[in-house]
Amino acid sequence: MSRVSTHEQVKDLGDVPSFPAVYAAALTRRPGAKRSATLPDLAHRVRKVRIDPARAAAFDHLMGGAATDLVHPGVLHVLAFPVSLSLMARSDFPVGLLGLVHVSNRILQHRSVEVGELVDVECRTRDLRPHRRGRLFDSVTTILSENGEIIATDVSTYLAKGAAPQGEDAGAQGQSRDGRAGGDGSERSSRAEFVPSAPTGRWSLDAGTGRRYAEVSGDANPIHMSSLTARAFGFPRAIAHGMYTASRAFTESRPDLTRPLQWDVTFEAPVTLPGTVLVRYEDDGDGGTRCEGWKPARGGKPARRHFSVEVTPADLG
Repeated sequence: MSRVSTHEQVKDLGDVPSFPAVYAAALTRRPGAKRSATLPDLAHRVRKVRIDPARAAAFDHLMGGAATDLVHPGVLHVLAFPVSLSLMARSDFPVGLLGLVHVSNRILQHRSVEVGELVDVECRTRDLRPHRRGRLFDSVTTILSENGEIIATDVSTYLAKGAAPQGEDAGAQGQSRDGRAGGDGSERSSRAEFVPSAPTGRWSLDAGTGRRYAEVSGDANPIHMSSLTARAFGFPRAIAHGMYTASRAFTESRPDLTRPLQWDVTFEAPVTLPGTVLVRYEDDGDGGTRCEGWKPARGGKPARRHFSVEVTPADLG
């Protein structure tokens, strides 16, 4: 992860922005507003954000788990998500907010987090780089305690589709920084053919899955809400939130929330709603669990992987 620039400015927001306000800002970008060629040397910060017990419990229940006093790291992600989006919705941000593809996510949780805690949320963007489908960048969120202790870091990698600006060599940039293919499902030609093992579970997701996640997370992006609104953005049907599938896989991995952990997710193909997802969980023998979710083969079409999830204990020394 990149170090914080010594020239970085920190903008304090009075509260966590609402999703409607963020998307309205992205939709009402000033005509002729010029985008910067670089990411802003700026962080958005919200202090003393309370982790709401009712929201945390609703999130646990939606993922199929029991409500506990310890916070699912997916709650930390949705808590910070609108803060990071407010930074990406700036009129001069190098890429447009609408149409970004979430290709991977990594959360490193330094300690357990209790519901009701007050935390500070800081969001910044880093490492704009070319990709054969456009450009990638990282949205880096730091969750801190009131005394400045780092509780968790959340790095979300996004793909902005389209041609890279002139002068950027995107031809050889087919992978994300950690070496995994940073694609959106269109990178299949550069990957080995996916051959699934026997599934250990099956999810049947109905058409309302996106709306239920939106109620808990606040993320009411139209592509998740209904087929009608999804078609306006080029999708034949609504698609499940990527962090819904990742968070459900996390819960079903039965991690130990009392210890530091790392949660890695790679998204490859969207889950259309309604839809069926086959999943397989495997323990690695060292306290970690790997999960894959895929679309079953059907009608002569091969199986297609939707996501990969790894949950591992973190040794923070």
